[in-house]
Amino acid sequence: MTAAVVSSAVIVVGIVAVVNEPDGRRPRAPESPSAAAPSGSAFPHGPDAPVGAGQTPGLVIAGAPLPRDATLIRRDRSAGAGPSTVVLRRSDGSGSLGRHGAVVTFPVAAPSRGSPVRVGEVSGRALAREVVWPVAGSYARVRGDLPRSELIAVAAATRVASGRPRVEAPRGLSVAATGTLWPVHVNETRYSSRVTGETDELSGGLTFTGVARCGGFEDALYATGAQPAGTVHGRPAVLTSAFGGNGALAWEPAPGVVAYVGYSGAHLDRGAVDALRRLAARTRLLSPAQWRTTGPWTSDQTNDLGRPD
Repeated sequence: MTAAVVSSAVIVVGIVAVVNEPDGRRPRAPESPSAAAPSGSAFPHGPDAPVGAGQTPGLVIAGAPLPRDATLIRRDRSAGAGPSTVVLRRSDGSGSLGRHGAVVTFPVAAPSRGSPVRVGEVSGRALAREVVWPVAGSYARVRGDLPRSELIAVAAATRVASGRPRVEAPRGLSVAATGTLWPVHVNETRYSSRVTGETDELSGGLTFTGVARCGGFEDALYATGAQPAGTVHGRPAVLTSAFGGNGALAWEPAPGVVAYVGYSGAHLDRGAVDALRRLAARTRLLSPAQWRTTGPWTSDQTNDLGRPD
């Protein structure tokens, strides 16, 4: 086991275990692999489907039977009218999902606390990991794990055009993605933990995967202090409770696209983290066409999962 795996297991004691389902509801978890998807079998192992521009892929656990009605699309009709984001990362290649970067969000509520700071010609407020300042008749926020001086530099380099933030990335940073704060769609797959083969560590509850395009999930990772957790398919991963359930591993298969595998059931401990890592290694991205063959149903709701505000 690598040092990254050990460190990720040790820090789980600082993550709050949440027993609600990923969306705060309690849908029926698939109980039996006998009710298979239209294909009649589990998706086999294979390479991830490429992520096309603007596309939101699906994510399944290869080798696990896919029960009927296990896939769904969380559709948020109001997400496009909400705040927008700009995701920035270290340009030296050290930045990754929730690490060595920042997320700019506009508009946000006026700050009610924090120490005064200067942002260009205006006065803002600073808290741990974030700066909020007035701009374009409202307020913007930059949140990340960069030093405060760099967060202020990002704020000073931000303007608003047509109601959306635009950032001239300061030296040493680059823009990784732009988009909405919360996703218009979340493609999710739900399994009984029994069919994944990880009952001993995750109990007989719910295991879920998800994929979304947005800046809000990364913003939530900075707010909750997600911890490094090795890699998934060669991509740096983090351990977090921001996606609901008792815990999840999240990674970025493509810029601006967040993928995760999580569960509800047993408490998050070293064994559960190891199980999540094994499941994440078995995940496979599906193209939109492959995803449609699973027969996903659509749930209209607000996709503000993990909202830190």
